[in-house]
Amino acid sequence: MVRIPDRFTKEEKTDRINIIVKFLGLQKCLQTVIGRTYSHGLSGLSGGEKKRASIACELLTDPDILLLDEPTSGLDSSTAHTLMVQLKNYATGYNKTIVATIHQPSSQVFHMFSTLLLLVEGEMAYFGHASSAMGYFTDLGMPCIPDYNPADFLPVLEKCFDVSYFLFSTMSFNIVVMFLMMLLYFLILRVKHFIYTGSKISVGSETVFVAEKTLKNTYPRWPTSMLHQLKMLNWRTIKQSKGQIFQKYDFIHALFLALVMGAVYFQIANVENTVRDKMGLVFFSMLHWGLRIRFATIWSLRQETDVIRKERSVGSYRLSAYYLSKITSELPLLLVIPTLFNTAVYWAAGLGGVGGYFAFCGLGILNCLLIQGVAHIIGVCITDLTLSMLIMDCFNIGGLLCNETSVTSYPRCLVNNTNMVTSQDILVGVGIDLPLHCYVSTMAISIIGLRVLGYYVLKWKGT
Repeated sequence: MVRIPDRFTKEEKTDRINIIVKFLGLQKCLQTVIGRTYSHGLSGLSGGEKKRASIACELLTDPDILLLDEPTSGLDSSTAHTLMVQLKNYATGYNKTIVATIHQPSSQVFHMFSTLLLLVEGEMAYFGHASSAMGYFTDLGMPCIPDYNPADFLPVLEKCFDVSYFLFSTMSFNIVVMFLMMLLYFLILRVKHFIYTGSKISVGSETVFVAEKTLKNTYPRWPTSMLHQLKMLNWRTIKQSKGQIFQKYDFIHALFLALVMGAVYFQIANVENTVRDKMGLVFFSMLHWGLRIRFATIWSLRQETDVIRKERSVGSYRLSAYYLSKITSELPLLLVIPTLFNTAVYWAAGLGGVGGYFAFCGLGILNCLLIQGVAHIIGVCITDLTLSMLIMDCFNIGGLLCNETSVTSYPRCLVNNTNMVTSQDILVGVGIDLPLHCYVSTMAISIIGLRVLGYYVLKWKGT
């Protein structure tokens, strides 16, 4: 949908897709995933179906000329023949030109081509009607064996010692003619250049002034609007990611971990001695789900990089649309299980009331956003998965577990005094001496900064 221009209605776009699906025989594949899905045991599309699906994506823009690089490679003879028949029917039915490189096709596939270009050691040996190729080489003294596949005979010519002599000596006159034709062609282009730029053309002793004509590229850079691209990319990412994120094993893992943590920290007493226990529970919750989101983000970027680069190279959508969809579509899926886990652990451990619950879940969401932003940058900058995970592990040694609350010798004179210790004093004692909004604002600013930095890193890497 993002490659078909906005000037077409939704019904016209759907009709266009259905026509291509029908011509390429993909009706049975509309509800089939592309690639193997190990989590559900699905095999996905076959090799021939993948080829046809890739070609269908390129036909969405209705190109007049379609370039195919070895469309039958890796396919058996039957599948290759079926694919070429479908392409032939599409080309003749819609008056399109298909240029394909192909190696040793079957005789049936060979006779489907209307024009043949044969290269020998990088030089043109034949260019003309495919049906006339055998007669041409017969005239050169290299006849093809009767009932022999022409596609198998032509590669044999490359191994002949005297093939270059026969071909290029016979084609010397044709080469001269081609050179003159090319010279005339470039002369016409030069005249058109003068006409379009309003330059002067000297003809004999006279000077002819050509009217100036300014050419402007009125074709839009992007086929669809930003909102439409964002909508469709969000829909695609959710469809692709929900099967990987919402797995039954992840729910079982989260449930088991919540039961264990709830049993270990069940209804912790609200006294000074248990402050460290509560900090350990909060730290474990933030660290564990942050690591899982980190891995999921880097892994998804690794899988999508090549596809996104290919789609962006043909101008399918904006980089900003992809980046925003990547952030907004996966995050709800990534936050569902951690939020459910935090909810169960919070009330099981008795960490506080309703206000504390929303603060706990909110900080958990901010932590996930922060980790996702860092993972985006590292995943784009470093393509090696192992090295990316190693760098992300360095965030675990930032000194968060260091104890800086040791009592110095100066306040010993107050040891026999009786003072009231408030909750604020306890927080200051464990290193939390700023208001809550300071920590929240710091995380929010970091999240925004990482998102902006991640976008420019994607742009810098040429995605």
